[in-house]
Amino acid sequence: MNCRKLSNRIILLFILVLVSLTTLLSCKKKEEAPAPASGQFDLRKSKTKDAVSASAPAPAQSESEPAAAPAETAQQDSKRKVIMSHALGLEVKSLSAALQSLTKLAESNGGYVYESTRTSYDRNSYAGTIGIRVPVGKTSGVLGAVRSLGRVESESSSAEDITDDYVDMEARLKNAQASEARLKEMYQRAGTVKDVLEVEKELTRVRGDIEAFMAKKRNWDILVDMATIEVNLHEPSAAMPAAHNFWGPIRSAFGSSLEGFANSLRALIIFIGVIAPWLVIVGPAYYLGVRQIKRRRDRKKKELSAEKV
Repeated sequence: MNCRKLSNRIILLFILVLVSLTTLLSCKKKEEAPAPASGQFDLRKSKTKDAVSASAPAPAQSESEPAAAPAETAQQDSKRKVIMSHALGLEVKSLSAALQSLTKLAESNGGYVYESTRTSYDRNSYAGTIGIRVPVGKTSGVLGAVRSLGRVESESSSAEDITDDYVDMEARLKNAQASEARLKEMYQRAGTVKDVLEVEKELTRVRGDIEAFMAKKRNWDILVDMATIEVNLHEPSAAMPAAHNFWGPIRSAFGSSLEGFANSLRALIIFIGVIAPWLVIVGPAYYLGVRQIKRRRDRKKKELSAEKV
């Protein structure tokens, strides 16, 4: 019985020794495991870090960064985009002098002439049109100076509100620019020639849209900042009618009569051309029929004369 107890204790002691040795060996292997070099990249840690950074919310705006003022934003949103246009009709003593004065008036007020025409209906009077653009803030003074150049015969003004279209165009421009930036990134990452060509094609299309939007925006900015003034000018007619005013109606009447004669002659020629073939066909038959009837009448007259005798 004592021997059995002694053997059990020996077995238990042996098991404890094996467990202790196993624990010591595992601890030693962990201590001897090589740490990653400072220049090497731990892919697992990098992926974990990227996942954490991607899921993390964007940092809040620091107190030192300027924030957009709500009042300023509301003021910008409330600013309307309006195109102002004015039209005047003037009778002036000298068309050339009026055109020169209007050109100098536009340039002295920071504007420019965008169109100018001049027409002469006779040697005594001229007429013309000039279009100028001046800053909106100087429109009132410029219109007063234009009126002083002659006798005002007509005047009108109009305002075109393009705010909604302008805001829509700006939004499309920003979207196109964002698409261009993404396409440029895709172009850098494109691997095959097919992908490169497809990205280049789409990038060219988007760039064309951006240039079109920017050109339209520049044109609208000019029209909004500059008021358009169109002036129709003419000189007063002469007191005595000019020679062409006397002979002109006569020449016109004579020309009209010749034109009427030509039209009637044309109608006659058409009528003859239509009737002539029928005359050629029906004429001989009519002539033969009339002649035959006449012969019968003559024969009857002769018979009646013979019977009386």
